[in-house]
Amino acid sequence: MIKIETERLILREYRESDWEAVHIYSQQEEILVYEAWGPNTEEETKAFVNRSIDEKNEIPRKGITLAITLKNEGKLIGGCGFRINEESRNRGYFGYIINPNFWNQGFATEACKALLSFVVKEFAITEIEAKCDALNVPSQKVLEKCGLKVAKRFKQKKKVKGRFPDTLLFQKSGIK
Repeated sequence: MIKIETERLILREYRESDWEAVHIYSQQEEILVYEAWGPNTEEETKAFVNRSIDEKNEIPRKGITLAITLKNEGKLIGGCGFRINEESRNRGYFGYIINPNFWNQGFATEACKALLSFVVKEFAITEIEAKCDALNVPSQKVLEKCGLKVAKRFKQKKKVKGRFPDTLLFQKSGIK
């Protein structure tokens, strides 16, 4: 069972009962404007939580998806995940989401830094990537605070929420 503690947070594997807290933010169009997925139905949110639970049984493990909870009260405020590249297992990519009621408090950066530190140590990751909509400035700042830099900008070929967004690819390599 994976459990990562920071000063204010606990990142832990999902439980079936987490779906309700996840659903609070997974159905809010305002925060999903930069995402290809959502807003979710209850069934979609439950399926996500169940997939996240099931991935701990993969051998070898292809990734982790963790609930972000407040350390002092256990409240689930978001999620983060890391996917290991199947061809080159020292590489991978990550993402995160935070309930908007908890934005602008540094929780995303704190959670992402802890997640990245964990995967570098536990999975011998040396190269990390993340993608971000070019209009999503707050997420760009989180990725930069985690030590990633913009490596490439590209136009999506598929419409996402009524537009063809520009996407930024962030990278960090040479990690030891």
